[in-house]
Amino acid sequence: MKNWLWAVVILFFALLLLASATFYTVDQSQNALLMQFGKVLRVEKAPGLYLKWPVLQHVVYVDQRLQSYSPQPVSFLTADKKPVLLDFFAEWRVTDPGVYYARLHDQTEAQAQIGDALRVALGSRVGTMSMESLIAASQQEITAPVLSEVNKHLQDLGIDVLDARILQVGLPPKVLQATYKRMEAEQIQKANTYRSQGKSDAAEIRANAEKEKTTILADAYRQQEEIKGQGDAEAASIYGDAYGKDPQFFAFYRSLEAYRHALSDKTVLVLNPDSPFFKYFRHSLHGAGK
Repeated sequence: MKNWLWAVVILFFALLLLASATFYTVDQSQNALLMQFGKVLRVEKAPGLYLKWPVLQHVVYVDQRLQSYSPQPVSFLTADKKPVLLDFFAEWRVTDPGVYYARLHDQTEAQAQIGDALRVALGSRVGTMSMESLIAASQQEITAPVLSEVNKHLQDLGIDVLDARILQVGLPPKVLQATYKRMEAEQIQKANTYRSQGKSDAAEIRANAEKEKTTILADAYRQQEEIKGQGDAEAASIYGDAYGKDPQFFAFYRSLEAYRHALSDKTVLVLNPDSPFFKYFRHSLHGAGK
């Protein structure tokens, strides 16, 4: 009884192994290559369950979904011999699984072929454009001829590049550093020019202000002298009128003015008593009986 049970179990597993070696499935994201002795017998693209001869045949699956290729940025030369760094990516898929497997075998080799084709096509396209036109161009203007050239190169490999996009246009690091330094030098030069011009303008403003100051002071001094002259003339006229009306009183008044200006608490004068300066004092003293 036990031997019979073991025989059933062994037979079950044998049938299970035979079924797994005989049947294979294909889902919607794959294409299946039925291989025999290294040759492709047929390609199954529709999802479903399929048969194969165990041991003699095996299946290779090829992904038929859209795949991306995104390399490191690459440097190119424009038509005006300026280096430019392009960051780009592409989307591709397998169109002929049999050719793809025979020529490329796997995704790594396919990515390498796509990268080479893209770099050559982009280099040719960028080489016909100036830096200014490259920056101003649209995606379609740059990538349309590139896609055509790339697919022409890859048509015998069973793959098709459906889209390519430029993510960023920049400058290589060395050129970028040199550009930054040049821009910095230009800004420093501009700043020095502005400072020099500012100093020149300031000196001119100060000179004009000093000139205007001198002119104003001279004009004020002239007006002062004119007013002073007019005042002296009027004073002389008044003095003359006063002298004409009463010469003795005018002389007495002028002497009082002289005394007021010449004498103070600390004034010491050593004069002859008969000096004309004291004539009115003498009159005062004689009038007092001294």
